Amino acid sequence: MPDTTDRSRSKSADPDGSSATVVAAGVANPQVVVAPVADPAILDQGRVFSEAIRQTLPVAPPGTEMVGRIAEIVRNGTARPTGITVDTAHKYVTSAKSLDSLMSGAYPAGKAAEIVTALDCRPLLSQEYNAFNLIDVRISPDPTSQKDLLVAFQTGEGCTGWDHHGQVKTGSKAYVTSSLIRMAQTPGYGKIAYVDSRYVNPDSTPRVASEAFTEGQARRLKAAGVQLCEIADLEKRAQLLCNNVKAAGADGLDPVAREQLRQLRDDIARAYRPSAVATRIMGGTAIAAASAAVLSLIVQLATDGKVDASTVHQAAGTGAVFGAAGVVADAGFYQIGTTALGMTPEAAQAFAQNSVGAGFCVVAVVTDLVAEARAVRKGERTVADAIGGTATKTALDLLPLVMSPLGLAGLPILVSAQVGGRWLLARARSADRLLERAIAQDLALAEDVENRLGLFSEGVRQAVEDCDETDARFHRVLASKPRPRPNLQLVEE
Repeated sequence: MPDTTDRSRSKSADPDGSSATVVAAGVANPQVVVAPVADPAILDQGRVFSEAIRQTLPVAPPGTEMVGRIAEIVRNGTARPTGITVDTAHKYVTSAKSLDSLMSGAYPAGKAAEIVTALDCRPLLSQEYNAFNLIDVRISPDPTSQKDLLVAFQTGEGCTGWDHHGQVKTGSKAYVTSSLIRMAQTPGYGKIAYVDSRYVNPDSTPRVASEAFTEGQARRLKAAGVQLCEIADLEKRAQLLCNNVKAAGADGLDPVAREQLRQLRDDIARAYRPSAVATRIMGGTAIAAASAAVLSLIVQLATDGKVDASTVHQAAGTGAVFGAAGVVADAGFYQIGTTALGMTPEAAQAFAQNSVGAGFCVVAVVTDLVAEARAVRKGERTVADAIGGTATKTALDLLPLVMSPLGLAGLPILVSAQVGGRWLLARARSADRLLERAIAQDLALAEDVENRLGLFSEGVRQAVEDCDETDARFHRVLASKPRPRPNLQLVEE
């Protein structure tokens, strides 16, 4: 016959409330995923920022043979009237700089424009150095260099060559015009200039417009033989680089990471708007109810082999209540974090997530503990069995704290763990009960055998006593009769 006692024990000691809290903890928090940045302007700022970091590296590693050759080029290209020493040139070539020191000169926007140009001028330089392979473009390590860029290229013989190249100019059209004409007229400075695209026509001639050159300035630049090379939005991108370097000093983020953080915070804030919370309450209620019902159904089938519909309905109702309560509690903790505690949206979300998860875990642990204590009082569990069951259920109840970052994606794992863990616990307890019954039967059999042996021993003792009494009577009878004497006969031989 089926063991109805075991079934009643499993129902009384394994309530659906603890499982419902574990399921509800997985649906209480909104899942906000960090989306990749797709804005071309932000991506460009990220590339420029990465180029700025690369420009902080030494032009050549110390101790290599190219250091001397590059240092000599740097010495020959300086604009200082007295020149620079060999040691100074070597220091320029082999020293690394911090990003702040790179941008801390008298004109940080001009240095930022050089970095933007070093990034964008590669296609132009590839055309100019069409006989060679372009290797690298660096801003000149000498702050007083006649030219702003230092170009590395591979010669026809397979060697690496270095050469100063071009000047980068930003500012008003009057300043750009006068400085470029002066540059073209001064030996050593060359006539190649990189300027903002607003100053250059598609055919590389000076552009005449209200925001560009005047007709007179354009004629003077042509007469001086200045060769203009356009860099798209040079001045705007240089200013953005200055802003990003300053911001990185405060938060340590590059432009792309900063934009991702901004998007994440905006998405989190949208997820906690009243309309979003209301939608999540309905969804969380449905998901938690369905998950709790499925969990109850599977646990009953795995442990009892039959399903009690009322238990499933009760589990679904409990799950729905906990699901809605979890979403409301999560939104409340988020508001506390952002308003009362001054947390950032992502920190407030983590605070709410951990608070709700910890609260549900405490409820689940207390529910299981009370159930086990009640089972002990009813005599359905031993103290040792209750302690072991409580420890196992506590480990299962703490899973939401570990799985909470996965949100709904971790719900199947939580449900599987609950089903598997509680099924194994029920099987272990069933095996323990079978073992207890077998031990009890063995003890009863041993006691019966011992009783039978006792009766047998008593019979043997009685038989021995009877035999002793018979022997005694026999000896008494034989002792009372005279012994016959043997007759003597004479025989003749």
